[in-house]
Amino acid sequence: MDNQAKELSPRQHALLLAAVQEFIASAEPVGSHQLVERHTLGVRAAMVRNMMSELEELGFLLQPHTSAGRVPTDKAFRYFVDHLATAIPYRDRAQIELHYSTPPTDINTVIRDTSKLLALMTGQAAVISAPRLESVVIERVQFVRLREREVLTIFIAAAGGVQNRLVVTGEDYQQAELDRMAAYLNESLGGRTLDQARAWIEHSLHADRANYDRFVRAALILGGAIVRSEFPAEIYVDGSIKALEQPEFANREKLRELLRALEDKAALLDLLDRALGQAGPMVSIGSENDNSRLAGFSVVAASYASGVMPLGSLAILGPVRMDYERVIPLVSYTAKVLSRALDH
Repeated sequence: MDNQAKELSPRQHALLLAAVQEFIASAEPVGSHQLVERHTLGVRAAMVRNMMSELEELGFLLQPHTSAGRVPTDKAFRYFVDHLATAIPYRDRAQIELHYSTPPTDINTVIRDTSKLLALMTGQAAVISAPRLESVVIERVQFVRLREREVLTIFIAAAGGVQNRLVVTGEDYQQAELDRMAAYLNESLGGRTLDQARAWIEHSLHADRANYDRFVRAALILGGAIVRSEFPAEIYVDGSIKALEQPEFANREKLRELLRALEDKAALLDLLDRALGQAGPMVSIGSENDNSRLAGFSVVAASYASGVMPLGSLAILGPVRMDYERVIPLVSYTAKVLSRALDH
């Protein structure tokens, strides 16, 4: 928070918070009479006008037209968010708890449904990244002989989800041999993450046993083919149609900006990755976003985890005039309950 924000008087503080709340509710410039009528500020409209001019000089408000009221700047929204005492209402908490009350059977379905839940509860676009496979715990691997010297290697995650790769082998293996190889690997790989499995296989390939045991070496090479593979990160986006009901997107150019932002998977993934390192919810407002495509929007994001290991992130992308008081605790609590569901 900058020095100017720290130096706001109690009345300026109350007025700024009231102005932001009014703008969030109406999407229209806020006037002094409106604030006096709807908020207990303890001053007359003339004093409110003077104080709004002072806040404009400090960079918190803008006046689009001389005869119009004022609108909050990104700086004002940042001040508002930094001074929020957010708590999730019981009704929202109960809806989230109910959504995850059934034990998950497939992690990708859980993630996809999470984006739908957030979009439904906020009326904004929801974005969520599926767990990075490098961090996902392995349940088992399988090898399937397709034809001579072609093997389908399959990785099955403990929380559900399957990835596979076709491997061309140096010699032909019968299915019984492949089953033995998979059983050998599963004794050591089960319960490890993909990253840990990769390290174990690399170490084992240089051990003495792999140098003289043809079976062990073949199993390690097949296992290595899948744990070394690059798997593209999955991102789910939901609620973009619902988000279009926001007044901001009646403007066609603003609408195009939103659709372009939601189609830019690289920018969304970068955004979600930033939230992975955060201890709590991450709020990025308008010009605070590094990517120019997101500069006209606000993002509220939080990471979900298995134990202490972050798996992915979920976020709401919407107009700067976002209902932060509701969205921040919703995103934060959903990430918490999702983490708990994935651990059971």
